[in-house]
Amino acid sequence: MEHLTRVLTLLGLGKREMDIYLTLVEKGSLSARELSNHLGIPYTKVYNYLGRLEKLGLVLPERAVRPAKFKAAPPADVYKKLVGVAADVLKSLKPLFDSLQMVYESRYAAVAPTFLTLLRGAERVAELMQEVVTTAEGEVYLAIPFEELVDYRLLAVLSEESKRLSVKILTTERLRARFDLPPRVDVRIVQEMFGGGAIGTAVTIFVKYGGEVTGLYSNDKFLSEVARTYFDHLWRRAKVL
Repeated sequence: MEHLTRVLTLLGLGKREMDIYLTLVEKGSLSARELSNHLGIPYTKVYNYLGRLEKLGLVLPERAVRPAKFKAAPPADVYKKLVGVAADVLKSLKPLFDSLQMVYESRYAAVAPTFLTLLRGAERVAELMQEVVTTAEGEVYLAIPFEELVDYRLLAVLSEESKRLSVKILTTERLRARFDLPPRVDVRIVQEMFGGGAIGTAVTIFVKYGGEVTGLYSNDKFLSEVARTYFDHLWRRAKVL
């Protein structure tokens, strides 16, 4: 909950608002009076907190009943909204950091050394796939053959980042229904893939070994070009949806 508190603080919300949202998730729809009694918040202040939550889309009013009740927005929807807010903030900061990078490079000779990191486990691979997408510039390519890598977090990132990126996804017939994404995301089908990856300004490549997803993450330009060439080869032969 500490991480959620920090995020809500960035949105101008405090502990009371978080307590209200979590209570509505756990208890279901409640009136302002019920929230006041349950949380020990003065009744006169509950509506102020609810108003802030409603404005951000975290709470939905049910005014057709009397007294009016309030319910929590689905946590998955709230997560997508927070991803969008965070993305907007980071995008607004990019020109500043680009300028700082130029200053930095003018002062230091060795900048951005090549790295290569080994990855073990689907959770870590999925995390770095999302990192490749959010840091990509112009376009990003993904090949995803394993079901455990496709969750709502990845789909939320792809949906948001596809507003600024050209996104191409290769997947299998078995997984095609999992990619419920806007039409601007280009998805194609191949019969099978023994491994996959994500290619942007960095690259993640992975396979399944001994039942576990393992791979590597790197910013090496040669490795990225090799991965991109193989992706293009598969893309030209893939089935268009």
